[in-house]
Amino acid sequence: MRSPEERITEVKRRIAKKERQKRLQQYRIAAVFAVAACLVVIVSVSLSLPGILNRIEPGTSFGYETAATILGGNAALGYIVIGLLAFILGVCVTILCFHIRLMNREEETEEQKGDDADGTGQ
Repeated sequence: MRSPEERITEVKRRIAKKERQKRLQQYRIAAVFAVAACLVVIVSVSLSLPGILNRIEPGTSFGYETAATILGGNAALGYIVIGLLAFILGVCVTILCFHIRLMNREEETEEQKGDDADGTGQ
């Protein structure tokens, strides 16, 4: 039979474990929505880009075209924008993956500490 102190400790440990699981689930949901939002932005920009490029008249200068003259002028603008958006999406996904990995490590260490405190650990 457990003493009241042991019962209280066990209840606190269970509450902390549930809170960690809930927080991890919220982080994962946020990560999935962030990746989905990035994909929606990239797809919508890539679908609307041909229409935007068709409205640009050849020979007009926007001031920034001279920086990309080696890429072929207006035709390369779409590729540049899509490439930058894809790079930004890759960076965001990488950061989210590292964040989830760190959270998983933190959860594992907390579980090991909880097991060691119970005496069931190694």
